Amino acid sequence: MRMKVIALADSIGCLTRYKGKKISVIGDSISTLEGHNPENYKVFYTKEKCALAGIGSAGDTWWGLLAKRLGCEVLVNNSFSGSRVTKLPDRDGLFPSGCSDERTSSLHKNETQPDIVIVYLGTNDWYNGVSLEHKHGIQRLLDQSFSHAYNNMLDKIRMNYPSAEIWCCTLCPSDAKNESGQFPFEKMGIHMKTYCDIIKDIAAKNNYRVIDLYSYGCFYSTVDGYHPDCEGMKSIADMAVSELTDK
Repeated sequence: MRMKVIALADSIGCLTRYKGKKISVIGDSISTLEGHNPENYKVFYTKEKCALAGIGSAGDTWWGLLAKRLGCEVLVNNSFSGSRVTKLPDRDGLFPSGCSDERTSSLHKNETQPDIVIVYLGTNDWYNGVSLEHKHGIQRLLDQSFSHAYNNMLDKIRMNYPSAEIWCCTLCPSDAKNESGQFPFEKMGIHMKTYCDIIKDIAAKNNYRVIDLYSYGCFYSTVDGYHPDCEGMKSIADMAVSELTDK
């Protein structure tokens, strides 16, 4: 009984610590919502997709649910559908990649800075079998390397928002199925866990917080195999809150 009371007290203390904080999100299509992303950003969750997914408002998204549970305010949602951490092969510049200057410097609103930056990116890198690292020092190749680009992205966020806590989410499997009826963990011969291990390793070396969604082994519910529906959003939020309060 004592252990349970202590755990509850720790959880309440953790939740209280975040109350009133301002959160900014940098993500991909999973975190988009029409009317809640920068103008001209590509969005997956349009009104039509929201209707299919059962998402009625920002309060039904994983980030909206997380903010509510922690007593926080969402300051900026810098999410772009289809974006990767790494450079897209059909683009001359880095934008809309997570490691671009534009994405990593647009997490504030006017003079208000974020207290917390949540990074939930990498699913599209995994899905497209992006190279884990390049040993050659050619910049255009390094920008296409997951480990280099992820580290570069976090360095830029830290430089632009030195007072913000940075939370890094690992990737999370969904209810997508391959021909064998299983989730396709491997893409282009690279397992999803490998990308998650890189995220955790980089976060640990820089003392950033990890929201280890992958560790739960949860296959969230989706509208199309990869994009969470209302229940899937709740699952992601539940895992994230559990990570923050249990650790």
